[in-house]
Amino acid sequence: MITHHARRAYNTLHPHIPQLLRYLMSGGSAAALELGSFQLMQTAGLWYLAAGIISSCVGLLSAFTFHKYFVFQKKENTGSHVVRYLILQGLNALAQVGLLFVFVEYFGVAPFLGKILAIGVVVSWNFFLYKFFVYV
Repeated sequence: MITHHARRAYNTLHPHIPQLLRYLMSGGSAAALELGSFQLMQTAGLWYLAAGIISSCVGLLSAFTFHKYFVFQKKENTGSHVVRYLILQGLNALAQVGLLFVFVEYFGVAPFLGKILAIGVVVSWNFFLYKFFVYV
């Protein structure tokens, strides 16, 4: 019975694995740009929440480009993709900054680690939202 369920899960997920791997690679690149810009602004003395907001915009722009053209390979419907992407990312940015605040202020986590944790939480739900909401 377990083998049957494992095989069924594999057959369901298998067609999406290459796309998921591209998503992880492009998302990792966008996250590196976001975290790098966050760290650079922190080093320059910018307040961590302002740096969090600005670096989220850096991550947003790079992730949109990587996901649209590399992951989901959608060259058409850019206008509708941008609108849906901005709606989702607006909500994601609010969630990320809110999580950053909670991690730093309530759990005493260092801002850079808090930023990583906030990104991790948000990334966990994004692949499916991109696939079935943004790039349809």
